[in-house]
Amino acid sequence: LIHITVYDTRRASLERDQPRLQIALVSIAASVAWIVAGSFAMVTSLEHLGALMHIPNSVIGITISAAGTSLPNFVASQVAARQGLGNMAVSNAFGSNTFNIFVGLGLPWTVYTMCFEEYSDLKDDEITVSVVILVAVLLLFVGLVTTSGFVLKRWHAVAFVICYALYLIYAITFVYI
Repeated sequence: LIHITVYDTRRASLERDQPRLQIALVSIAASVAWIVAGSFAMVTSLEHLGALMHIPNSVIGITISAAGTSLPNFVASQVAARQGLGNMAVSNAFGSNTFNIFVGLGLPWTVYTMCFEEYSDLKDDEITVSVVILVAVLLLFVGLVTTSGFVLKRWHAVAFVICYALYLIYAITFVYI
């Protein structure tokens, strides 16, 4: 269905009778619609899978959902890094997370509060601790990069993988204890 509904804009340059900008904009809109549909299907499926397996939504969110939505960013950063574009790889990681926080959380929140009153059903579920951990790891990253002269070392990578593993252990343990 995607191949049918999203026009291949590379062919637009060959077909001079159709304006390329309009075709590109329609293709972008169709791509966004497919991303929205796929995201909805993924979240709904994961909720049901978690319910069937008696796994809380918070555990599904920080493991499977987080990995599934971050995988494209990981691949894009890997490709950029292998092409010698380290700044682009790091910028992609920070840019996607900044977009997720400001737009992914902010836009729906804004729309909801414009249509209804404030949202009061948000449970803390130790999200404050997760935010503090995120800020601490970000500061660690900035400290490591600046003290190493903006050179990313292998042990930096190992340190962050260990940080992530420890965070997963903490978050999953918190849910089940």
